[in-house]
Amino acid sequence: MPSVDSTTSANYLKASPSTQFGTRQLQIINVAQTGIATNYANADSLFSKTVRAVQQTAEIYAVGTPTTGNCQFIIATDTQWSGATGNATIFTDDSYALFEAAILAGSGVAATVTNVAL
Repeated sequence: MPSVDSTTSANYLKASPSTQFGTRQLQIINVAQTGIATNYANADSLFSKTVRAVQQTAEIYAVGTPTTGNCQFIIATDTQWSGATGNATIFTDDSYALFEAAILAGSGVAATVTNVAL
């Protein structure tokens, strides 16, 4: 009779936090930007400009409702454009300087981008 490998069986039952269940790798980001929630539903609002800037920089899967000074986005991690290389880049160091520059250029208002845990 074959022996039972309890380590493999135990590992099979493990779970870990992930966004990659049959999809590409996703990242939730927060865009902190003064005034992003002001009249956000209006055409050409700061929110609208910021969403368009993010769309030009990464593939968006979801956009949250902006609150005072913040808005969350879910982006495909491997589609975030790197102005330095001209390629999509996975930012493992949580650095969003190029992303922030694209938002400033597209919206006219500086923003701070950070990772958000699910």
